[in-house]
Amino acid sequence: MTRLVVGRGVVGVPGANAALLNENRIVAIGRLSEFAGDFEISHHDGFLSAPRHDHHFHPFGYASAISRLTLKDASDFDELREKLQAATARLRPGETLTAHRLDDEGLTELRLPDRRELDAMVGETPTLLHRYCGHVAVANSAALALAGVGDHSDGILREEEIGPVSNVVAARQAPLAPDDVERALVGLASYGLGKINAIVSVGDPLFCEVPDELATLIALAPKVPLDFEVLVIAPDPSMLESAAVALDGAGTNVMFAGWKDFADGALGGRTAALHEPFSDDPGNRGIMRLVPPHAKEMSRACLALGGAVALHAIGDRANDAVLDLFADLGPASTDSTRLRVEHASVLTPDARHRMASVGVTASVQPSFITSEVNWLAKRLGPRVQHTYSLGEMEEEGITLIGGSDCPVETPNPWEGMEAALVGGLGPTSAYHLYGSSLQVGAPASVIVIDRDPLNTADVASTKVLASYRHGKPLELATPPAFI
Repeated sequence: MTRLVVGRGVVGVPGANAALLNENRIVAIGRLSEFAGDFEISHHDGFLSAPRHDHHFHPFGYASAISRLTLKDASDFDELREKLQAATARLRPGETLTAHRLDDEGLTELRLPDRRELDAMVGETPTLLHRYCGHVAVANSAALALAGVGDHSDGILREEEIGPVSNVVAARQAPLAPDDVERALVGLASYGLGKINAIVSVGDPLFCEVPDELATLIALAPKVPLDFEVLVIAPDPSMLESAAVALDGAGTNVMFAGWKDFADGALGGRTAALHEPFSDDPGNRGIMRLVPPHAKEMSRACLALGGAVALHAIGDRANDAVLDLFADLGPASTDSTRLRVEHASVLTPDARHRMASVGVTASVQPSFITSEVNWLAKRLGPRVQHTYSLGEMEEEGITLIGGSDCPVETPNPWEGMEAALVGGLGPTSAYHLYGSSLQVGAPASVIVIDRDPLNTADVASTKVLASYRHGKPLELATPPAFI
């Protein structure tokens, strides 16, 4: 069937207000008066757009955040205790407790509880609280003992210290139900998302409530109206290759996109690798996780498989180390879409220049700009001027793509687009962070939104009125509440 979708306009295509679709491709774009033929016509009081693409998304972390205990809205230790005690009261005998999205900067105390304070809140129930960035967690004494972890006097776990505790705590919980994951992912279409770079682990689970993240995603993908370009966290080349083979045979809406790994941590948790110490934590320059020989081996294996190398780097020291690695790989090894720095948060002018000259894509998360505004200067001092400098990055000639890092931030791409405007991009550049304009020959997917995001002062409030995938209308489900 051929369908003509008609609205008030087409975003980024002056003069057009209609798109002709068959089940595979967009056949034509123009004005309604220009079309004649035997096709079904769907009229909408809105603007046609290509579906949005979130280039950095943790699907199982998102499902956990909306299905399990979330602490982002706790205002102080008293409210935290109330939430945790209510949750422990619902546990079965012998079950452990994991909670997500704890935000110390949102607490009156402006710090995380330590092990003894957590002991007082939950007693002997092994408990692990993840800071919302995912790079720091707090364990109580029972959780540390269960994991057989040595002395952690304060119970604060950072970066790779989290996994051994998280794994044993999660092993005594019911795994995240596939239905909960499916419900979360189906709801993303209501935000206008049509594609995500799904970050999935094939070694130790990144989000330990799903024992086999890759197999779970492959099984669920046919039920979800999204395209999944999968970035695989894998510890060695053989596991990466096995994942690539599995993904390439998984179905029409799933593909292997590349290898993902970490060069450092996060600014909020003070684990980002910096050249100079954190302004509010003298002596702490963060944690460098990049091991150059291993990263080079994995990068070459990934490129040989046709994937992109996507390395998380937030601090200036981590970004410089990743740029050193990418320069060492050599210009003949890749093109500008296959070397990615995820976040690229703190970049000196020299690093911005190097990133452009090496031909590296910066996968940025504009929502950080607005969500971290109350504490970022406290962490970095004068280095704030070199942080989330999207406008300067664009001027330098760096290729920019946008994502949410959900569940760190909301999956709503329109909120991310508005934050990108704050970061110095113009409306068209901010829109294109999350995908292209509608184009003839592109897959037959169209969303209809209530405003033109290139010509409004309130992009964040954009609503999706309708969505078409493979030329057919989707029934949009209300997305689950995200706190």
